[in-house]
Amino acid sequence: MVGLAAVACGGAVFTGRPDPGDAGPVGRAATPAEPPADGHGPTVPTEVRGPHGFRARIVPVAAGVDGALNLPEDARSGAWWALGAPVGAARGTVLVAGHVDTRRAGLGVFAALHALRPGTEIEVTGANRHTYRYVITARRTYPRQALPRDLFSRAGPHRLALVTCTGAYDRTAGGYDRNLVLYAASAPGPGRGAPR
Repeated sequence: MVGLAAVACGGAVFTGRPDPGDAGPVGRAATPAEPPADGHGPTVPTEVRGPHGFRARIVPVAAGVDGALNLPEDARSGAWWALGAPVGAARGTVLVAGHVDTRRAGLGVFAALHALRPGTEIEVTGANRHTYRYVITARRTYPRQALPRDLFSRAGPHRLALVTCTGAYDRTAGGYDRNLVLYAASAPGPGRGAPR
């Protein structure tokens, strides 16, 4: 079931960084972002970047039969839930996920999400070559098989959700037992929600 999908990732490499816990309000914005006024409509996200070395190309993905997102094996890449909202949309969640680590490559670029706090700016580049700015508003951790259903929706106010693994590594299950989700809203100011 899509609403219960997980981000299956990990190679038991990510250790030594204590989880700072949940922070910030996840509540929905009062109004959805305005659609871009420059003639560019919604577009596929192709790259995401932020501080602490967080930079990844993004590929569209679906979910496997087990409900887990089919993340790219490359720990330097992220995955966009292709049935969710694109960047530049007026509504819905742009869901981008990636490995915290892999056995082959060690720490992945999405490990940087653990260092990001509310107020941090994130940029997403679209296939139309425009850059969309977001600001992290909240961070939450959820059990691996219990991501909120609204992360997989084209409805509701527009936002970005960045997801990776956290928690304890379960060698029997072959993955971490929790997911970290960073919620981000379109950056405030003139042109909010529009490409730069």
